[in-house]
Formats: sequence, structure tokens, C-alpha cells
Amino acid sequence: MGTFRIFSDRSASDLDAFEWNPTMDLLACLTAPPDSTMSIYRLLSEDQSPKLLSEKITGVGSALAWSPCGRRLVVGDRLGGVAIYDGESGAVLHARRSHTEAVTAFCWVECGAGFEDPAWLQLLPPLLSVPSAPSNMFAEPREEVLSSPAGLTLLASVDEGGHVVIAAGGTFPVQVQDLPSLRPTAIQLSPDCRCLAVLGHPRPSESGAAACDSPGTPSLLSPRQSPAKEDKAGKASGLTVMVLDVRKLAIRRRELAQSASLVERLSAVAAYAQQAVDTLANVWRSAASTFVNKMRAFFDCLQAYSGDPDTDVHSELLFTLCTGNPSDALHAFLTRQTTPQQLSRIEKGIMQALDYVDLVTCTRLQVAVQHLLAILQDLKACSGRQRFKTIGLDLELLLQLEVQTLRFASLSEHLLLECSQARSFARTLFQLLLFQAQKLTESAEGTPSTRPDNRGATASVALGTKNEDVDCFVAAMRGRRSLELEEVSQRIGKPQAKPEAKPEATSEESLVAQLAMLATTAEGLGQRLCTTMARQSCKLAERHLELAPPWRSLRPELAWSDVPSPRGLGRPVVHMVWEDRVRQEELAETLREGLRLVWCDGTDMGAQLVLARLHLEVGRCGTAIQPELEMAKLSANTSGSGHLLLCRSYDAARVAVLLQDGKLMTTQVCLIDLSAIPFRKELPVPLTLWTELPQDAVRQSEPLPESYWWASSMRVMSQRGVCSVYSSRARRLLTLDMEADEDDMEDDP
Repeated sequence: MGTFRIFSDRSASDLDAFEWNPTMDLLACLTAPPDSTMSIYRLLSEDQSPKLLSEKITGVGSALAWSPCGRRLVVGDRLGGVAIYDGESGAVLHARRSHTEAVTAFCWVECGAGFEDPAWLQLLPPLLSVPSAPSNMFAEPREEVLSSPAGLTLLASVDEGGHVVIAAGGTFPVQVQDLPSLRPTAIQLSPDCRCLAVLGHPRPSESGAAACDSPGTPSLLSPRQSPAKEDKAGKASGLTVMVLDVRKLAIRRRELAQSASLVERLSAVAAYAQQAVDTLANVWRSAASTFVNKMRAFFDCLQAYSGDPDTDVHSELLFTLCTGNPSDALHAFLTRQTTPQQLSRIEKGIMQALDYVDLVTCTRLQVAVQHLLAILQDLKACSGRQRFKTIGLDLELLLQLEVQTLRFASLSEHLLLECSQARSFARTLFQLLLFQAQKLTESAEGTPSTRPDNRGATASVALGTKNEDVDCFVAAMRGRRSLELEEVSQRIGKPQAKPEAKPEATSEESLVAQLAMLATTAEGLGQRLCTTMARQSCKLAERHLELAPPWRSLRPELAWSDVPSPRGLGRPVVHMVWEDRVRQEELAETLREGLRLVWCDGTDMGAQLVLARLHLEVGRCGTAIQPELEMAKLSANTSGSGHLLLCRSYDAARVAVLLQDGKLMTTQVCLIDLSAIPFRKELPVPLTLWTELPQDAVRQSEPLPESYWWASSMRVMSQRGVCSVYSSRARRLLTLDMEADEDDMEDDP
């Protein structure tokens, strides 16, 4: 019996990826297309494994990873989208499309203390949700929480095109890098955020040769034969590991945390204001459309019933206001095109819409302006320091943003003034129309051509309005003002269906266009940070790996035929992790970084375990010393009946492998102590046999069920003490308790 036990063995869907939560007993699974669903399970036992949530991935999911705290989950799709989900509710916390090709890998690391929320945030009014209609504008609003995370984390993502994005908190990109020579499959950011390792297939150069065959790229060659022969036979696969120096992420982590938090908050407030203005524009245009249609019907009646071709709408309304009797055209409009009840409803709707515009402008847009100005003041204070200048915080863009914000504030004040004028104009207009409509309804003896003299009473007394409103109405009619309240519509602007669409109104007059300019400038501020950080990174090392899939060792006669292989065994899988650095080295002249790579290599003597350590001594000036390489190889036996098929680094001192014994027809998971395996710097690397290892250096599980003979992938999580093995053919997922001691296993029935 093995030294650790099977915890659960359950059926599973066709999985494309799965990852363990680092802090909780949760397993996130991503099913293969066409289903492409992200699910989170709490694996307690075979009978108790409830599904906590399930979300459909619209872009066909391709990769996923947990945050260091275990509360958030990031999922990438084949369209280049990246979405961050809440691990408890499944709500989408953030979504962006920062890649143009399929996302292949993530790495999410903790980078130290984050930036606390500024003190002024408690003094300013909160950002409230924007009501969707005038009918619920006085309902209790929900606050939009824009709080900074407790600690700074960095999420590195890479796509098939070699586009690398490093985002603070997983939401705000701080560095973008392009690696056109690679088709990446994995990415790892060192725990101290100084080095970034990218693993992928080399792309052919323009001359037709592989990019990795250049003289400056050393290779980790298999002793079987030369790479040319392997490639010609179609049995070897080339992978390249590239290490980048991204030390600015670590050196300026405090500045990056503060700048990223403020710039992200700036973009969020700008997006909030854009959403508020778009909602405002939609509500206003919906309410104004009924009013506009009614005014156009009045114009049509004027064209049909007016005997004088020079008479216009403004003259007809002025005549009716002064004489107290409707003209022929207005009489036809009031008796055939509308009713007093309809006019009352339209008046109520337009007045509610104007009140809605006032409310949103005062309590949402102007509050957003206060937040924007406060954020810009903090950023301007930071931009004066040299430490912030080195990461690309540009004072010129900040001053431009401040001017645009003040311009937006001025436009909002103009909107309030124009709404007040429109309210006075619309109130007088509707009172005039309602007065005449009710008069025609109550008095049946009046005819359209009869215009009795009614000059004894003033218009304000007859209509029940203020003298100031009547005077403003008369001035508007004499000035040929538009009856469709175009000044309010033009000031708000037309909401844009697409961000790249050009606003119809001029940028100097429209709130929508002004906010679009502000959002574009804020986006440029973030792009400046990414560009500056990318310029300060460089390539430290590049190594080429020659390896073959372990599948070829299992069935040599079928290895290169058209027989499909289990997912994961049909291609080489390399797992790489950064080794922990000794704390005393923090003050050394050079910082020593260690990258560990483990993979299973298919050979004629069986599938073997290959381990490589790449040591980099990075100087503080940014220059890299020639990296040192140590390698080791482990074989199950010399007869070729034992195969090491899958492997993952378990922790700093151990590696987990899947051992398949062809004679006993068993499959076991083994935990191997790396200190017992001899590493060599010279090539070729001697082969270490399984029997040569000390007895206490290897721990084995009990034999796995037969369905895992064709296991296709493995995932481990040392923090939770678990190892999961997935069989694509059997659609089964097995979980092992790697930390169970002998006493626990003796108590099991």
C-alpha cells in the first residue's frame, strides 16, 4: 500500500484545464469546446462534491488561474479576452480584450503591500448608480464601490502571438511585451517580480530555419541523436524558454501600486461618467422623441391649412399668444391631431425628463468631476518625483486631462442653464396649447376663422404662468428658436454604440464627445506607463529544449500513426517554476535567480523524467552573467517497461510524477525528493535509475484505477496537499491526499 491515499475519484466532463485553489478546497474546471463552461467544485469526497457555480464562457475558454488570495479566478478565451470572476458568486468583476489571439497561459503572483485608498475619498460624495428612467430617479441608489485591493498582485498573461501583458491587480496593464519569435504555451513571473520566463514553440524565421537555431541560442539536447535527425524523423519537438529582466516591477512596486491604483480609478470614474451620460442621452432622447413628433405634426398642419405660404410656426404661436384665439392651422392641429389628455401626458413626460437631466447632472456628473479633479491632483503631486517619472507618469497628459475635466464641468453647468430655459419654454408652450384645446372643447360655437378680440387680459394671466416665462417665450419665438429643444439634445450629445465611432456633435459642445476625449487621454496615460516599463526590460537568457512526447515510449508502433493520443500526451508538456531565493541575498551585489524546468521525455528506453535548473546572476546595473545550467535525468528501469508520463513541481524540494509499470500494468503517483537526484553541469547528462534513489526519497500512492492508464494531465497544490489526475478518455478525475500520514491511513476502513 502506498504512503498517500486516494481522496476522491469522480466522473468529470471533457476538461480543457483545471486548477486548484491555493487557500480553499476548491477546484476550478474549464470544459473543452463546444461546451466551454467554467465550473467551481468543492471536492470533499466521491459522494460530496457539490458544484458551487457554473458560468458559460462566450469566447471559448482556453486558460484559467486562481489569484494568490483564492477569491478571484481569471479565465482567458480564444478570442483574446480576459475575464476575472468572483470565486463565490461567479460575478464578472472585470473583463477586457487585451489580446488579439487565443490566451494560452496565466501567472498570478503577490507583489507586496498595495496602495491604500486616499483620505479624500471619505470626504467626497460617493459615486451613485445612475437611474435608468425618470420614474425611479428618486429610488435609493446603490453605491459604486471603487476600493483598492489589500495587496498588490501582478497577473501575467500571454497569447499564441507572443503578446505578454502584466496587469496590476489583474485589471490594469502596467507592462506590455511582444515576443514575435515564440508561440508561447506557459509563463511564469518570479516571486520577487524581477524575472519573467516564457516557454513556447519557436517560430520559423524568414529564411525558413527555426528561430532557435541561431548561434546565440544554446540547446538542451537529448543524447539520442542530433536535432536535425529528430526533426527529419518527426519524433522531436522544439521548445524555447526565454527569460526577461522585468526588475522595474520589483524596484518600483510602490510607485507602480500607487500610480496604477490612481490611474485605474481615474479610468473607472471616466467610464462611470460615460455610462451616466449615455444613459442620460438615451432617456432624454426617448422622452423628447414624443414631443418632437408632436411638434412636427403641428408643422404639417401649418403647411396644409395655412393660406399664407410665408407664415411659419413661430408666427402662428405668437399670433395665438397675443390674440388669445387659435389660427386655422392650430385649430386643425388641436382638433384633429391631438387631445388635451395627450398634451398633458407629453408635458408631464418632458418635465420629468428635464428633472432627470438636472438630477443626473448635479448628483452624478458633477460628483464625478470632483473625483476626477482629486485624482488628478494626487497624480500631479506624484509626477513631480523622479521615481514616478521613471515609470512613465507624464505631467503633460495630466495637465491635458485637467483641462478636459474642467471643460466637462463647464459644459455640465451650461446644460443645467439650458434645461432651465427649456423647462420655462416648454411649460409656456404647453399651457398655451392646453388653454386653446380646452377652450375649443368647451365652446362648440367657435370656428377656426373667428378671432374675437381678447386683449383685455394679459397672456400670463390667461395661461396661468409667470410674466418672465411669457417674456422668454416671446423672445424665443421672435428669435426663431427650435421647438424641438435641440439645444439640450446637442449639449448632451448622441450616445455612441461603438467606442471607436466618431461623435456627431463637436467636441467643444457635447458632453458625450468631451467625455470620449477625456477617456481617450486617460487611456493614453495607462499606455504611456506600459510603454515606459517595456523599454526598461531586456532579455536575460534563452535556451532551446529538444524533447519528444512520452506517448512515443508507450506504443512505439503507433506513436507516429494517425491513432489519436490522450490530451496532454500527444504533445510535450514542460512545467516550470521559480525557485525560492535565500533572504540574505537581497543585499548582495548580484541577485541569483533559479528557474526549474521538469518534463517527461519519450525515449527508446521508456519515458524519462528530465529536470533542469537555470541559474541567473543578475547584476544591479541590469547586465546578466552567462546563465549556469544543471540537469538530471531519471528513468524507471533499463528494460523500458516503466514510464514516467506526467510531472509537476510539487514544492521547492519535491516533484510529483505519474509512474506507469508495463509489467505489473499499474499506474501510481510518486513524490520524489529532488535532493536525492544528482544534477550535472556537463552534457550529456548521465541517467539515474529509480532503484538508485534512497528508499525515503520516493513516496508512492496505491495503484490507481485502470481508467487512469491513459491519464492525460496532472495538477498539484502543495498548500492544500492535493494532487489531481485527469483521464480524458475515461472522463474521470482522481484526487490524492498527498499529506496523509500513516495513522490517518490505518484508520481508513
